[in-house]
Amino acid sequence: MQKQTIVYGLLVVVTLTIVSLVIGTIDMYIAVSCALVADIYVILLSRKKRFAKTTGSRIAPLMLVAVVPAVICGVLYFWGFFGSSFQAVFRITLTVGFSIAFFITSYPIIPAAKFKGMEEQVAETNSTPLVSILVPAYNEQEVISRTLDSLVNLKYENKEIIVIDDGSTDLTKYVAQEYEKQGVRVLTKPNGGKASALNYGLLFAKGEIVVTIDSDSMVTRDAVNMIVKAMASDPNNVAVAGNIKVLNSKSVLTKIQELDYIMAINTIRRAFALFGAVMVIPGAFGAFKKERVSEVGGYDTDTLTEDFDITIKLLKTRGAVSSSSEAHAYTEVPSTWKALYRQRLRWGTGTFQTLLKHKDIFGNPRYGALHSFVFPIMLFSLFNPLASFVALTSGMVLALTGGAILFARMLVMFLLIQLFVALLALSLDNEGNELAVYSPFFVFIYKQFIDIVTLVSIVKALSKKEKKWQKLQRSGGLEAIKVRSG
Repeated sequence: MQKQTIVYGLLVVVTLTIVSLVIGTIDMYIAVSCALVADIYVILLSRKKRFAKTTGSRIAPLMLVAVVPAVICGVLYFWGFFGSSFQAVFRITLTVGFSIAFFITSYPIIPAAKFKGMEEQVAETNSTPLVSILVPAYNEQEVISRTLDSLVNLKYENKEIIVIDDGSTDLTKYVAQEYEKQGVRVLTKPNGGKASALNYGLLFAKGEIVVTIDSDSMVTRDAVNMIVKAMASDPNNVAVAGNIKVLNSKSVLTKIQELDYIMAINTIRRAFALFGAVMVIPGAFGAFKKERVSEVGGYDTDTLTEDFDITIKLLKTRGAVSSSSEAHAYTEVPSTWKALYRQRLRWGTGTFQTLLKHKDIFGNPRYGALHSFVFPIMLFSLFNPLASFVALTSGMVLALTGGAILFARMLVMFLLIQLFVALLALSLDNEGNELAVYSPFFVFIYKQFIDIVTLVSIVKALSKKEKKWQKLQRSGGLEAIKVRSG
């Protein structure tokens, strides 16, 4: 384990503590105390073996991160500490929000570092099962050639590559058919969406392991070797998430997203992987055991995030879902705010649809880590935007009523927290620190944008409007882009 990873993790915790001292209110003391207790609970859970298979209480203890601050603040209100009813509601919301925010920021640190150490000790495997690589495609003539170039040049030999053309109206099918002489099989079907395309591909897949790759993604030459290695590292693994990197990191917006991907994968996903409970096998690059996917009925078409839904279905079977930091894939991210809004709206809507679909998990302890760990954190992430807006509003009110210096100190502290979190994530993947300069956007502008999209997506999910597979406007060309071997 790298010393700098430990240092950055300690800096995050220390700065969070300093924030509570700088603000110096009972609200912050309550919030930080509850978050730290929850962190200790997560650390204790991480010491259990096969936590994903254990059962616990009907109410997930992590929910206390939100419940306890609300109860304490409610008691303080009745004792006359919080003023009027309006002030009490505002401060209760703020306290719960900070408790959740502090926990969400700090809980992945130790589990992620621990999983990194475990990954480094995984032995090489001589196992080379047949791997079926599915590439669903809809109107991807500009970029599918580079995807297929990366796949036919993989080091892993025992593979079959299947392109599923989902009723494209452009030249996608014909571009893909140019690779048939290199062993690529091209299937065609009427347009039905990504889940439908993947299910169709599964009918023809012969491999013990199935890998899914988006038709705008590229993989490094050893990526499939690494994902097979991760799958074989634990007989309980039923799926493994690849490590997604940003292909078109050219502008400020795409670099912010690159840092976002790194922080999500290197801290949050690693933390979940320690429990065998990674919550999303990304469509851009992920693998699963075909037999287990067939047992749960394949992909469903009733949400906008079929990859999240299939992962939850697999976790419900008590199988372990892990992650590979070494299995690299590169994908395009939105290059405009409008395109980013559409993408994140789909992700957010699909996430909430999936949570509603599998809401029975919240009250059923037999689902192990899914009940006690994964879903509570997902619920917190949906509450976070509202809490963030309340916190920002209260800070602005504070600045306008004579507390400008205190507000400025708070902002500096939160900027430092985000900087240390970014440096921690970068160090976990042995990346350089250059992208850390974009960490302020996770306090201003980008954060508010994502928070707004999350709130809109919740409303959209509740409205139960028609579900469509919306594709991202690509910036790539017909030529293949070369990617380093990893």
